[in-house]
Amino acid sequence: MKITALTASLSESSTSNRLAQRILDTATELAAETAKEAAAELATETAPADPQATAPLETEVINLRRLSHQLVDSMLTGVPSDALDEVYAKLRTSDAVVLAAPVYNAAPIGLLTMFLQLFPEAGLRGIPVLLASTGGTARHSLAMDHHIRPIIAYLKGLALPTTVFAATDDWGLPEEQTGMCKRIEAAVEELLELGSGRGAGGTGNSRGASTSGAHGTSRGVEPVDEFDPNTITPFDQLLGG
Repeated sequence: MKITALTASLSESSTSNRLAQRILDTATELAAETAKEAAAELATETAPADPQATAPLETEVINLRRLSHQLVDSMLTGVPSDALDEVYAKLRTSDAVVLAAPVYNAAPIGLLTMFLQLFPEAGLRGIPVLLASTGGTARHSLAMDHHIRPIIAYLKGLALPTTVFAATDDWGLPEEQTGMCKRIEAAVEELLELGSGRGAGGTGNSRGASTSGAHGTSRGVEPVDEFDPNTITPFDQLLGG
């Protein structure tokens, strides 16, 4: 199983990067526990081993800060960027994705929005996405839900019901007061369940692999134009029942 974390921070030492890394570390720990339990069950022959449970967990962190200039150039000129295309391909072939960004003025940083707006159509089809963000106070805790969740839905991704928000106090106060670790574990458990395919009856996601770029179309999933006049039911037909 592969989990790719995409951060949109303005510095390498930002809290958004730290939050993404904590999420991946928690995923690695929980996956290791699951693998150990699966191995114990196999040893006692009480149940067949789940290949997904025993498979190693692969993680990667990508910071959009390093691609910010290429992102703006691609947005303004419409010319594809090989570096961005590589990142899109990595996300589209991941079993799960983590998006982490800081919140400024009640909205996630624009780098993340620009990146998602250039994403190939339906490029996150069937992929579980964990939304995470950081901010000064808990007043910004719903920013990712408000701004990013609709974009993930448009790209056909599966935004997890549990999001992770870390305010400034969460980094300094004890866990008993913040509950930050519990929030991360709850979200990661959902991510691992859906990403491994166990949450979908063991069938995994149905996104299909693709290596097309930010301005291309999916070769693994046939793109659907939701605004194609040939696929829209005429109003007179709707009104006629």
